[in-house]
Amino acid sequence: MLVELASGFIFTEVECENRQYETWCHQLEQWWHPSDWECHFMVSDGARALVKLAIAGLGTVSVADLFHGMRALARPIGSALGRQLAQVEKQLDTLQQQVNQTKPKVKQQTLCVQLETLTQQYQQLEQDQFTYHRALADISQSVHPFTLDTAQWQLFDDLTTQLAAPLTTLTHLAKLYGGDKAQHAIDTFEAQIPQFANGIHAWWQWVMQALATETQEIDTQNWVLTALLPWVYWTQQTDKTRKPHLKARYQQATSDAYDQLMADAMTLKLDDTQRQYWVHWCQWMCAKYQRTSSAVEGRNGYLSQRHQANRGFSAQSLKVLTIIHNFDLKRPDGTTAAQRLFGHPFPDLFEWILSTINELPMPRRSSKAHQTNPLHVELFPA
Repeated sequence: MLVELASGFIFTEVECENRQYETWCHQLEQWWHPSDWECHFMVSDGARALVKLAIAGLGTVSVADLFHGMRALARPIGSALGRQLAQVEKQLDTLQQQVNQTKPKVKQQTLCVQLETLTQQYQQLEQDQFTYHRALADISQSVHPFTLDTAQWQLFDDLTTQLAAPLTTLTHLAKLYGGDKAQHAIDTFEAQIPQFANGIHAWWQWVMQALATETQEIDTQNWVLTALLPWVYWTQQTDKTRKPHLKARYQQATSDAYDQLMADAMTLKLDDTQRQYWVHWCQWMCAKYQRTSSAVEGRNGYLSQRHQANRGFSAQSLKVLTIIHNFDLKRPDGTTAAQRLFGHPFPDLFEWILSTINELPMPRRSSKAHQTNPLHVELFPA
C-alpha cells in the first residue's frame, strides 16, 4: 500500500505474493517513474525492502517510523510493569479480605504488617509506571523540527540531547523490568535516532528550497523560518492531537510561538494579503513533515487494530472502509482525501447513499402470526 501523505489518499493497493524489494519496484514503475514527482524522504517501519526502496529505488532518505519505534521500545518494560502491578493488586485484595475476616489480634497485626509492605510495593510500581509513561511522552514530544520550549530549529545534535534524558530513565527502569529484552529495545531505538534526524534534516532542506522559489528577500525568508513557521507548525500539532495532556503542551508551545511572531517587526510590516499568503504556504509546508506512516494511513491504521484483535474482514468490508476513508473522513478544514486529490468537492457520502436507496421492503411476518393462541381464546372468549 502506498499513501500520499499530504492528502491521505490511498493511490494503490495491490495483492502480491511477497514484499521484497523487486516487488515494490515493479509496482512503482507502473505509475511513479512516468510522473514528475519527487520524493524528499520516505517513512517506513524499517523493513529492509522498504529501506532499500527509499535509498536505491527512489534515491531519497529513509526515515524510521516513530510509531513502530516507540512501540518496540515500550513493550518490554510496559509489559513487565503491567504484570507486576496486576499481581500485587491481586495480592492486596486477597490480603485485605484476610485482614477483614481475621479476629485474633495477634494474627491480624501480622497480616496488617504484610499489607503495609505490599502497599508500599504497589505504590512504588505505580511511581515507576508514571516515570515510564513520562519518559515515553518526552520522547514523542522531542521528535519535531522545532523544540517545544524555545521553538528553535532542532537538528541531529539537538535531537540527541533531547532524547538522552528519557532514554537514560528507561535504561534504569530496564534493570528492574524487562531485563535484557528491554535493554535491547532501548539500544535498537538509539540506533534509529540518526534516521529520525534524517527526516527532520530532509524536511528543513525541502523548506529552504521551496522558500527560495517563493521569495529572494532575506528579511521575509528569516521571518517565515524563525517566526511564522514555528507558530503554524505547533498550531497544526495542537489540532491533530487528541490526548488532553499533550494538547495542553502543544497549546503552550503555540502560545509562545505566537508571542514571538507578534514581537517580530516584520509581522506588522506585511499587509493582510501577504500575511495570509505566507500562512497558507506554511500550512502546506508543515503538512509535509511526517514522522510516522501508521498514524496517517487512516484506514490502514484502523485495520491494523482490528487485525490485532484476531478479527478478519471480508472483501466487501475492505471496499466499504476504503470508500469511507477517501470520501467521508475530513480534516479540520472540512476537506476529504478525494477532494484534496482531485481538486473539486464530492457529494456528501451519507446523502448520496440515501439518494440511492429505494423504498425499504416490509419486514418478514412470522409464520405463527395467524395461529390462534389457545390460552388467549380460553381466557378471553369472543
